[in-house]
Amino acid sequence: MGPLTMSISVAMKAEKAKKSKVRSPLRSLAIMLVVLFFAEAIVMFTLPRFFHTSNVFVDNFADSVMLILISAPFFWFLIARPLYATAKEIEKLNVSLAARAVDLEMQNAELQSTYRNLEMETVARHRAMKELREKDQLLIQQSRMAAMGEMLGNIAHQWRQPLNVVAVKIQEIGFSYKYGELSKEFLDANINGAMGILQHLSQTITVFQNFTVPDKEKSLFRVQQIISHTAQITEESLKKAGITLQLDSTGDPQMNGYPNEFSQVLMSLIMNAKDAFLERGTANPRIVVHSRSENDKSVVTITDNGGGINGAILDKIFDPYFTTKDLGKGTGIGLFLAKTIIEKNMGGRLTVRNVENGSEFRIEV
Repeated sequence: MGPLTMSISVAMKAEKAKKSKVRSPLRSLAIMLVVLFFAEAIVMFTLPRFFHTSNVFVDNFADSVMLILISAPFFWFLIARPLYATAKEIEKLNVSLAARAVDLEMQNAELQSTYRNLEMETVARHRAMKELREKDQLLIQQSRMAAMGEMLGNIAHQWRQPLNVVAVKIQEIGFSYKYGELSKEFLDANINGAMGILQHLSQTITVFQNFTVPDKEKSLFRVQQIISHTAQITEESLKKAGITLQLDSTGDPQMNGYPNEFSQVLMSLIMNAKDAFLERGTANPRIVVHSRSENDKSVVTITDNGGGINGAILDKIFDPYFTTKDLGKGTGIGLFLAKTIIEKNMGGRLTVRNVENGSEFRIEV
């Protein structure tokens, strides 16, 4: 039975309660007196004639009827009338309760309908949030893949020189042996140097590998460690462009979030500054990454001396697909994804402002 059917049923019951009036005791008493009057007449005129009833019986019956007729007004005012008034009040109360029941049933039906609508909206909202999170993850992964070309260049820069050094050390060992100048001290020094370089290359592989793996759950991580890993990835590319990267830290701040996604945010902001330097031909370009704790929050600022951001577009740079770069040189999703990661995924804030000779991006988590 639906809420509407229940409401109709209750309304019909209330209508029946209104129609079922309490019979008046006065009316009942009048009927009873009329019946007694005719009964007395019948008894007084028919019983003696047809049944030879004694006059004493007839007189007693007549006296009883007269007694009833005389006591009837007292019965009405003392007993029947108060009972009738009480019955009328009960009738009104029943009608009021029936009407209230109809209202309650209708309110209940509305509440049930509202609850079902809210439940459906909640399910739809959860589904939308899940889809949005999946889309965000897809955009993040696409952004990572777009950065892979830059990273491959970084890997080539980072590996080429160390591999050359390893090759030179191996050649030195061969020449020393050939000319009889190979000593244990010389051999150990070259082996240790080569092993140190190989460990550095292995460490580089781990850093790049971790960068490409999306985080599934939040974790507590040291901010400076992620900054160092990100700097290691971008170091050679920045050096090639003549850009100085300076890392500063006050204390040892920690964040609860997604370390690899946070690293992607840092890389996006650093590479954004690099592109600005190259477009404007900035002299002595410098990027300073500073981490610290403020008011129970971890704060990271990325400051450059690239001349700042045009005030007309300062409030638009985080919009999706907004870019100032030439067609084909920028997708316009880097800063948008950075803001999404920090604010939606990690519950922090990412803001930007112009400072002296440049701009400053501020991350608070």
